[in-house]
Amino acid sequence: MNSDDAFANVAPLPPISAYEEEPGPAVEFTPSPFVWCDPEEIPPREWLFAKHLIRGFVSATVAPGGLGKSSLLQVEALAMVTGRDLMGDAPPEPLRVWCWNGEDPEHELKRRVAAACLHYQITSDQIDNRFMQDSGRDVPITIAAHGPSGAQVAIPTRDALVKAIKASRVDVLVVDPFATSHAVPENDNAAMNAVIGAWRDIAAMTNCAIELVHHVSKAGALNGDDLGIYASRGAGALIDGVRSARFLTRMRMDEAERFGIEEQDAARHFRVNMGKANLAPPDKATWRKMVPVHLGNGSGLWPEGDHVGVATVWTPPDAFEGMTARDLMRVQQAIQANDNPPKHNERATDWIGFTIGDSLGLDLGRDLKKQERTTAQNIARAKVRQILSGWLKSGALVIETSKDARTGRDIKLVHVGECVSSGDLSTVNSSVVNECG
Repeated sequence: MNSDDAFANVAPLPPISAYEEEPGPAVEFTPSPFVWCDPEEIPPREWLFAKHLIRGFVSATVAPGGLGKSSLLQVEALAMVTGRDLMGDAPPEPLRVWCWNGEDPEHELKRRVAAACLHYQITSDQIDNRFMQDSGRDVPITIAAHGPSGAQVAIPTRDALVKAIKASRVDVLVVDPFATSHAVPENDNAAMNAVIGAWRDIAAMTNCAIELVHHVSKAGALNGDDLGIYASRGAGALIDGVRSARFLTRMRMDEAERFGIEEQDAARHFRVNMGKANLAPPDKATWRKMVPVHLGNGSGLWPEGDHVGVATVWTPPDAFEGMTARDLMRVQQAIQANDNPPKHNERATDWIGFTIGDSLGLDLGRDLKKQERTTAQNIARAKVRQILSGWLKSGALVIETSKDARTGRDIKLVHVGECVSSGDLSTVNSSVVNECG
């Protein structure tokens, strides 16, 4: 078959006019002129909780599964409802909160609320009628679905949600997890834009704050710190479409070692990181710890009852708490009294950490392997590492490189830097040292 025969049955291209759209109704735009006003007359943003939730906008929390995000959201909801500061933040006034969980049954949701109330000593009169909670198994919500022409917002569902939020005077709606509130492909940016747009419309029409809780991708679950907020699963339209987004990450092993936390206990700790804050200044990461709470509901074949994890505040230990410049002076004197400066390498038998520990009365488990040391000894080592790091940064101690007399290799030795003077002995925090007078 020659080339002419190959195209013999191909229909000719239609004329250009065939691609032209039918004229529709005329559309006009009139730009609005800016009206000058005194900045003090502009209404302030109505932040409802933790510079994260704001009236009329959508926010997001992204986290790996099994971390404690549902408990975190539950405790925050109770803080908003009661008006109490449970984990470092309080609302401007008691709020009405509706928590919708698309995965778990009603009894499991009740267990979480009960555990949080037991731990934080919350009574029914503190909650009153301001807390609402539903399971997606009983009250399913599908805000959008995938149709022949792409993502289609379920307008009746959207309008029903607007009606319910207004009727119940909901200030904050929590959707956990976000994926159960729609039926569109997560990796389709256009589809996700439609879903986020629907939730934004609801927030705007009801003047409530909406929190969407989302899972991370497989890569994000393994390395959430590097990927940050964009470790979230699926298309980036979710993060791009919300005003505030935060992500939760597990405590890394190097962090656990620095804080003196045993490996098996590290899994109970997680960080809350602000990944996107379009309307607020960035916050430093905060820590949370899951603690078990016994419900006391044992009966029949299950006499032990349930233990439920509750998110609580956790603050990393401050190695310099209670220390003074006199403590630093003792360490500096111990270094100067030794003919051979201690080594910076922790694996060395004459590690500087032992000098610090001996001077401060800390048992570091010298000559013991990590698995042989007690929890208290590992915590003491973590404390000494932080102290050493602080003193090196301040210049109280300095590192100098020297040749090992036996091997000829370069080794790092720790020497006294800026020595403590008599005037420094009243210093409360010895991480900062003045020059000797």
